[in-house]
Amino acid sequence: MRVQTKRMAACAMTTALCVVLMWLGFVLQIGMYAAPIVSGLFLIPVGKRYGYKYQLAVWIASGLLSLILVPDIEQNLLYIGLFGWYPTLRNYLQKLPRLLRTVIKLLIFNVIVVLIEALVITVLAPEALPLWMIILLLVLASITFLLYDYLLPRIEALLSRVAEFY
Repeated sequence: MRVQTKRMAACAMTTALCVVLMWLGFVLQIGMYAAPIVSGLFLIPVGKRYGYKYQLAVWIASGLLSLILVPDIEQNLLYIGLFGWYPTLRNYLQKLPRLLRTVIKLLIFNVIVVLIEALVITVLAPEALPLWMIILLLVLASITFLLYDYLLPRIEALLSRVAEFY
């Protein structure tokens, strides 16, 4: 019974940490991409230590709480739609050949980002950007995502030390 209590406490604290990071990202106005990325990274120790079932529960709970408590819908959608579950998916994609793996990762990222941005632009802020600027932003976001993907194993190694304290 004590092990289950420890797991639940660790998952609850991680959920709270993710929601606070999302809220701080909104308040400090630096969080549209940074807050979802960092919040998603804190799910890694939960998955490594307790399994993907608990990681999924923390992702769902923190995503729902962020939707309720954090006013920036775009930031919340990026966390829920991509950065919350991507580190788990990445472990499965690593088994593919390098070129195919990179193409699939970029495809997943670009499809999700385009869908989220299209939803936000059409529903919340119907502002028209020139097509060249949209393409440029998507290319820069893809390069940033590839850098994130490259650094993810190193970050996982650092976070595995944090998981020892759970």
